[in-house]
Amino acid sequence: MIKHFAFVMLLVAPLPLLAQTVDEQLLSAQMAYQQANNLQEQAAERLKQAQAAKLQADQRLADAQAAVQRAADELAAAGSADTAAKQQMQQQTQQLDEAWKRKDAGGQ
Repeated sequence: MIKHFAFVMLLVAPLPLLAQTVDEQLLSAQMAYQQANNLQEQAAERLKQAQAAKLQADQRLADAQAAVQRAADELAAAGSADTAAKQQMQQQTQQLDEAWKRKDAGGQ
């Protein structure tokens, strides 16, 4: 019964308290500190990489938005040029038709 109670107490006790001497407690605390420090360094590196990835993605987004704007501007310019060319073509077609009518009417 006493062995069972001691075993249960060992399971319930936190790790630093399991150490029996001051040196063992210090070693246990140092190991726990080192583990926490390693986790913090890994988290800091992960954060740094995530920030760099977001910065790069933001730059790609800005570049893409600028490309969309340039394409929209070119589309508008091309549409204006097409409209102007169609109007010119309509005027020239009308002048050509009138010239043919005059030729056919006058013979020369």
